[in-house]
Amino acid sequence: MQKLIKTVSILFLSAIAIFAGEGSQSFLSLRPTGVEDFLSKHSEFDGRGTIIFVLDTGVDQGIEGLIKTSTGDVKVIDVQDFTGQGDIKLFEADYEEDDGMHYFLNEDENLKVAGANSLSLKPIDDQYFIGVLNEKLWTNSSSGAKDVNGNGRFDDKFHIVVFETKAAEEQYWVAFFDSNSDGDLSDELPIRNYKENFDSFEIPNEAGLSNFTIGLNIFPDEKKVNFHFDDGAHGTHCAGIAAGNSIGGNEFNGVAPGAKVISLKIGNNNFSGGATVTESMKRAYLYADKVSKEREEPCIINMSYGIGSEIEGQSDMELFLDDLLKKNPYLYVCTSNGNEGPGISTAGLPSSAKRVFSSGAVLTKGVAAANYGSVIDDDIILYFSSRGGEVPKPDIVSPGASTSTVPNWEDGDKYWGTSMASPYTAGVVSLLLSAVKVEFPDIKIPSGLLFKAIRESAVKLDGYTHLDQGSGYINAVNAHQTLKDYIKNNEVEKYEEYSISTLAPNMPNGSGESLYLRNGKYLTGKETVSFSINRDNVINKDKFYRIYNLSSDSDWLIPIQKNVYIRNDQSASVQVKFDVDKIKKPGLYNGQINAYRSKGSKIKEFSLMATVVIPYQFTFENDFKKSFTGSLAPGKIERYFIDIPAGASAMRITLESIEGKYAGSKFRVHDPDGRRVYVSPTLYALDTKEKMNHTIYDLSPGVYEVVATGFYKAKDTSNYKLKIDFENVNVVENKILTAENNFIEIINNSNKVKNFTAKGLIEGKEKDYTVNIAGIKTIPFVMTKDMSKKVFNLSLSKKEYNQLTDFAALVLDEEDKAVAKSSLSYREGELVFKNKNYKDSTNYRLKLIPGFVHAESSFSLDLKEKTYFRNKESFKVKNSGSSIISIYPSQTQKLICEYYMPDILIDADEIYFGRVILTPKTKSNIKQELPVHIKLSEEAI
Repeated sequence: MQKLIKTVSILFLSAIAIFAGEGSQSFLSLRPTGVEDFLSKHSEFDGRGTIIFVLDTGVDQGIEGLIKTSTGDVKVIDVQDFTGQGDIKLFEADYEEDDGMHYFLNEDENLKVAGANSLSLKPIDDQYFIGVLNEKLWTNSSSGAKDVNGNGRFDDKFHIVVFETKAAEEQYWVAFFDSNSDGDLSDELPIRNYKENFDSFEIPNEAGLSNFTIGLNIFPDEKKVNFHFDDGAHGTHCAGIAAGNSIGGNEFNGVAPGAKVISLKIGNNNFSGGATVTESMKRAYLYADKVSKEREEPCIINMSYGIGSEIEGQSDMELFLDDLLKKNPYLYVCTSNGNEGPGISTAGLPSSAKRVFSSGAVLTKGVAAANYGSVIDDDIILYFSSRGGEVPKPDIVSPGASTSTVPNWEDGDKYWGTSMASPYTAGVVSLLLSAVKVEFPDIKIPSGLLFKAIRESAVKLDGYTHLDQGSGYINAVNAHQTLKDYIKNNEVEKYEEYSISTLAPNMPNGSGESLYLRNGKYLTGKETVSFSINRDNVINKDKFYRIYNLSSDSDWLIPIQKNVYIRNDQSASVQVKFDVDKIKKPGLYNGQINAYRSKGSKIKEFSLMATVVIPYQFTFENDFKKSFTGSLAPGKIERYFIDIPAGASAMRITLESIEGKYAGSKFRVHDPDGRRVYVSPTLYALDTKEKMNHTIYDLSPGVYEVVATGFYKAKDTSNYKLKIDFENVNVVENKILTAENNFIEIINNSNKVKNFTAKGLIEGKEKDYTVNIAGIKTIPFVMTKDMSKKVFNLSLSKKEYNQLTDFAALVLDEEDKAVAKSSLSYREGELVFKNKNYKDSTNYRLKLIPGFVHAESSFSLDLKEKTYFRNKESFKVKNSGSSIISIYPSQTQKLICEYYMPDILIDADEIYFGRVILTPKTKSNIKQELPVHIKLSEEAI
């Protein structure tokens, strides 16, 4: 039976591959983007002569697909680790003979390894250094490869001896590594810094394939050696998409199989998501910048890394990148736009930087069929792909789902994300630069002009806004022709860049690169909004005079001027108004005013992005509830913008199938800042009526976005009914309750009588404190058998958050094993540790690891530590002696909380927390959960 299933699976995949029409490339589509056509016409422009830097978790240079280029050269030509994860300290080594054996040793560090008389090379000064790679290095690695040599132990030691030597008139540093951990170096070969001789090595695995391919770098001045390896898999996967050649030994390639690769490891895979650490990202960019100035090959960076953005385009890293790339216009930086979609205003950090080229993610028909068994009518933008808002990002969209190269330890090789779209784009950039090197050998193309060619040649996808797709779907053939046209038109000398500023009330200073009105209900049509345009003078010409013709692509967005001009350092101002009759219906309105060079030119100089949201209103008139019906093709979305009514205490979202019709859909919720706060399960129904709902408490004022999504593997069009309603019962005053002051006062802000049954629950204890963070911080804590979990709520200001590229947090047990991991995606986040230990008392440590852009940075972190009890303490909640509560519109009621001292006592800096739960008498109303905080002492009870 197992053999039959396996055979059927193979036949099915083969049929899908034929259906998709791309053969083995069905798993990594090259046809929809013109890459296949481009390479069929220009096979010699396959990325050869270019270098792609992969800033990521590392790249495994020993995996098939990343060993050789299409021309037979070594694919990965340099590996560097900027995280310190693979750093091993070196100590001066003595030489000892004992019972006929010769050893290197350092008694102070208890280091000793045999084979001192058997090395094939000798030092120039008789000075040796010794160190040890402990297998515990991988204890908390995301690879799960704790037993790297497969011998059933987790504490093996692999010694290394390093010295400076000379051979064939060349002086260099060399290492001998005890790869089989037998305590003897006599059977080991010399290893040089990877980029000098491309020396790779493995730790043999008794249980199967070696987990990692390792390259090392020796830093004698710092007395350390660094081991570069990919224990995150993400970087290796990205490298294969961008530049894989003969993946798995098959006729299966990445976009630019002729390109060479340099791996710059910026993420430490001992932390959640392979988080960056202080200056790891910045130092990697500076290294790439240096290499790009030293080598003749065009240098492309792919960085599929980032976090959510709080102040788009203004973080420390984004400002650093804009400055770096203005100074070095021949460094081509491609980034992922983020996976926080489908809500608008979700472009990430640092992808919101002006001079990087960010990519959204597309699922192609071929990959949908071949990798996921899904049949879709068109290539679709994946639901998670982050969208623009305050900034005009992404720049374009590229295929963001594929099979690619992964290290041996990784079971799965089908990944998706904007992380996969970015290396695809980097591969296309490599193809174009490979072509330019041959076709225009005397021309250097600034990154801004090349990115402009890709944007202006992209193919628009139907049904998507600029916020979804940027300029459109990348196309290599179109971009190549557009770039050649630019060069022939001498655009290298004419190309200019511009800085744009306009109204964006969501931004701290009220302005942004794009006009962004999250709530446009106030518009009357009489308003005018101004765009200010300044040229960046990237062509280094003080004398400048250019006239621009203006054209809007949306009838509701009207430029008052037909043309504007910029002279020398003067700025230009474009005034726009809105045709409100065309934006009355609730929804998303996104348009663009394009500025073309005058005299009939089709060359676009700049674009002015405008977004206006008209949200649905919830009022007394509609009883604070609305219903919507719709249908969605697989993978498609429908947005509903919700203006939170004043006094709302809870929002309930209900998704229902329609009886007799198919459903395969879910919904996602984004808050007024664009943060995704909830993702529902998928609702399935063939012809029955099914439903699910979710209630969001602690609502922020502003406009939420609820996005209905058709499941990408749905078998048919999904039909649904979406209901949104609000509850309006609030606590009049948030206060800490005590033994004497044991009541809360609530008010009904609706126009209906509300009837509830009330009860209370003490769930645990909490305390608030501030932690000064200038580096790694460790905070000890104790868990007892009565505690079920600990939740750490982390909070920063937007300005403080902007100093980071990551912020990792983990809980370590007494053996330094990570029992919980998390990292901040935005300025607020949490780490949840579930206590599976039933000992009377166990010691743990919270470890906070900031990834500062600049090492000198620091901030104060607000930390709320919540400890949940295994046994919750219930208490009675009454009004006038009854737990049945009736509250009339605009009236208040006093609820008496009859609680007792919990079994677990609290310290002076702690309080109890819990909820008052109001369960409605009718199912149509929403259950209310009102947070309460209680301060009790034994003396007071």
